[in-house]
Amino acid sequence: MAFNWRTFWQNIKGLGDDEERTVKQKTEVLTWDNIQVQNPLDVVVKKLGTLVNDEATFELESDSSLVTPLRALCEDLEKKRYEICAMMMGQGNCFVTMATNEDSEPYHRIIPRSDVSIYSESAGKIYEIAMIIDRKTIKRQTYTLVRRHYLDPNGTLFVYYYNLDSSGREVFVEEWEHYKNDNTAFYNANHIGVAHFKSPQDSNGLEPFFGVPLNFACHEEEEKLIKATKMLFVEMETARMKLFADESIVINAKDEKGRKRHDIPEDIYTIRKRAGVDGVLIDEFAPSTRYTDYRQNKIDAGHDYEDRIGLNSGFVTPAEHTAGATATEIRTANAKTISMMNKVRNAMYSGIMEVLKADNILMLLPLDLWTLKVDWYDPFENSSEQWQRLLEGKNAGVVEDEDLTLFLFPDLTLEERMAKAERIKANKAADTASTIDRMFAGEI
Repeated sequence: MAFNWRTFWQNIKGLGDDEERTVKQKTEVLTWDNIQVQNPLDVVVKKLGTLVNDEATFELESDSSLVTPLRALCEDLEKKRYEICAMMMGQGNCFVTMATNEDSEPYHRIIPRSDVSIYSESAGKIYEIAMIIDRKTIKRQTYTLVRRHYLDPNGTLFVYYYNLDSSGREVFVEEWEHYKNDNTAFYNANHIGVAHFKSPQDSNGLEPFFGVPLNFACHEEEEKLIKATKMLFVEMETARMKLFADESIVINAKDEKGRKRHDIPEDIYTIRKRAGVDGVLIDEFAPSTRYTDYRQNKIDAGHDYEDRIGLNSGFVTPAEHTAGATATEIRTANAKTISMMNKVRNAMYSGIMEVLKADNILMLLPLDLWTLKVDWYDPFENSSEQWQRLLEGKNAGVVEDEDLTLFLFPDLTLEERMAKAERIKANKAADTASTIDRMFAGEI
């Protein structure tokens, strides 16, 4: 099937240029990867990403040895969960697909939207996509390795590789030529072979397919917060104490050109007393500051920013004092944050499932050999409450012994936990048999 790579290149270079003006006006906010300025979005993304992903585990449950390579890829996803989650929340979305390294070992490539062009999509399902999966600079010329996926109406997935120069022309790159031999078709795939992680932030209907970053439509709140932070800094900078020392007590020295200089700290200024004027050798200037007012102004601006994103305090503002509070009170005080965490986790889970399904297809494995189990850690619930909930779930028949073992021994591998669970079952069976024998013997 013919494909216009010049159009692809133009799309890559101009992603977002064809968006409606209303979308642009509402998304003029700081970008997550802007490290040149004070960036409250970066602070929020890092803190929320830690709350969402801390101690989370991804696990494939299967009795088939065919799943072993897929289980290794699942572990790769677990290691990269922070990076994927950060890009998803900070940029609005990211794409993940399987690739191979120089040793032909599979791993997951995380691709930002800026390196992706989607040509066919319907009802949230992608049918044609092209993406840059590698770049090389050879003799000051930049080359890209592009992979294109096409899902035809019969459910067959076609994968092609192309080497392009900076103008979008197909060229020969020796290091990548072997990829062209990997052009192949996957029958009965019914999947594009790429996972799309979409931020759960609401776009007010303006971006139905591509997600929006957490700070979508927060332009005014960001400006207020950044301005309040600068005002506090300027206030403290201009109101700091200054010392004025008579030149007679300053140690004279010479610079590299032999000129006299005053070898004194930056905040001490040299003065010369006028003849006949009495006074001390050192004067000080220490004006009172309006620190409390300016700091409160910054906190108020931060609260507005957090509230617009959909979070409680504790991200760009001080966290609420919770010493002595009950678990219910803590959860109530963090209701918005917990809700956002759940949204992000649901988006992560959906994306992880799509990644593993794509891996499954590209590795030619059946889809019914495994189930995915993801355990999320709840930072707003203490361990004793979590244990009690697990016990209640066990009594209700919805929690297994393996879940209890995982909670108590999180560092055990899957095989070690399964072996431990089998020993526990065997011990319980032995204890039950012993009790029955004693009952028949009349000892009980």
